[in-house]
Amino acid sequence: MKCHPAIGGTIVCLLAIITVSTVNSAVNPRIIVIGAGAAGIATASRLYQRGLKNITILEASHRIGGRVASTPFAGGVVELGAQWCHGEKGNVVYEMASLYPGLLESSIVTDGASLVRSNGAHIDESTVLKVSTMANEIITSIERENYAGSLGDFFTERYWQTLQSDSEFSDIDRELAEQFLDFYHNYERGYSAYDSWFEVAANETDKYQEAEGNPTIAWNSEKGYSIILDIVSGNYPGAMNTTPTSPVPLNQLVTFDKFVSHIQWDGTSNQQVRVTTDDGSQYEADHVVVTVPLGVLKENHHRMFTPALPDINQQAITGIYFGTVNKVFLLFDKPIPEELPSSLSLLWYKSDLEVLRRSTHAWTEAVSTLFRVDHQPNVLAAWLNGIEGREAELLADDVIQEGLVHLLSIFVRNVNFGNVQAVLRSKWSSNRLFRGSYSSRSMTTEKLATGAKYLSTPLTDATNKPVVMFAGEATSRFQYSTVHGAIESGFREADRLLKMYP
Repeated sequence: MKCHPAIGGTIVCLLAIITVSTVNSAVNPRIIVIGAGAAGIATASRLYQRGLKNITILEASHRIGGRVASTPFAGGVVELGAQWCHGEKGNVVYEMASLYPGLLESSIVTDGASLVRSNGAHIDESTVLKVSTMANEIITSIERENYAGSLGDFFTERYWQTLQSDSEFSDIDRELAEQFLDFYHNYERGYSAYDSWFEVAANETDKYQEAEGNPTIAWNSEKGYSIILDIVSGNYPGAMNTTPTSPVPLNQLVTFDKFVSHIQWDGTSNQQVRVTTDDGSQYEADHVVVTVPLGVLKENHHRMFTPALPDINQQAITGIYFGTVNKVFLLFDKPIPEELPSSLSLLWYKSDLEVLRRSTHAWTEAVSTLFRVDHQPNVLAAWLNGIEGREAELLADDVIQEGLVHLLSIFVRNVNFGNVQAVLRSKWSSNRLFRGSYSSRSMTTEKLATGAKYLSTPLTDATNKPVVMFAGEATSRFQYSTVHGAIESGFREADRLLKMYP
């Protein structure tokens, strides 16, 4: 499953003024990078390592990483945001991290998965393999390219056609087929961070391209996924032995708690870009690279830019989908029982689901799968998808804990998990620095004929020089929603500037 890239934050006011002027901008341009997530760190690092060192990174939070959120828990770390390195070939994250032996390993979730019904009965492995393979073939089918409707319509039609026409599936009854269809929809909501696959176009102009290889590569590091930021910036131990780049002094470049509220990109007296943060500080630069999440742009772009963004950028912000996937980690006082598989996917009987929806635990319908966690034997994770997952952000930890324990009592019966000692969870949607988890394409994207290449179109001055640029996973045309897409977008915008200052 794709999990959740990386970018910093930003946004409204005007009191004190801090002016940072350029020094010989023809040679040493002043560059501001907004956001210290994967895209922002990649942008600043490449610029610094190639000689453009007059850089300020404005980060709205108190930390580096954005949606790369490796967090201490249970004596180790868990990933509240990006979790796995997705694939090996054509993945810049893998290419960089694999230079360090032992840093990457196959995730525990590849060791075994199970489909279980809400009466506690497990589906036999041959049936699981059969229906899962069929579902994957439909979702990756080239027939999608000629289908005018939604992904939900396409998948549902092909799913029932296949079950009814292929004798291989004659042993799958209607009830199980409906349960699996509902589960797979929920699973896809988590994979692509949308509320419903009926909002998503079957025929995407810029279709996501999977990197070849293992899609669930875990991090064998006490720092978790965040180690990639050290690698990108040349600060990982041993980096000088593997790359010719110098360490980037991020502690000198990053200014924290600077939520960007306004960017005046044209019409200033000195023809520079003026950036204002919500504490009233002002910064001036020759170039600004905006790496904030798409959710932040959706909420704030109308008041964030002067002049207003061109229509091409605004349409992209409107049209590209930005959804939410949240995680909850439960720490138990003893290891997760051995009888629990590495991942447990949930199939609901309609009668049981109706009871759930009438209860205080209705939000748990957001959970499609429960996971074991790499290097955390006492921790169980749940992903919360869609509308219900967003609504759960407003609930107290004890309510979340009670709901997930209730799920376990339904699907994993007569198994003693012990007592919950701690709960850790993400709240990506309600956090104003993110307003969601990651991007995908939708029916609106296709209707507006927009996409990542339009979102990443730079704002230029009268001489056609780019003065404001955009990076981040949502600006990646084919690898959106990933950390490697975010990092490559940062390199892309850095290279755009490097061509101007050879």
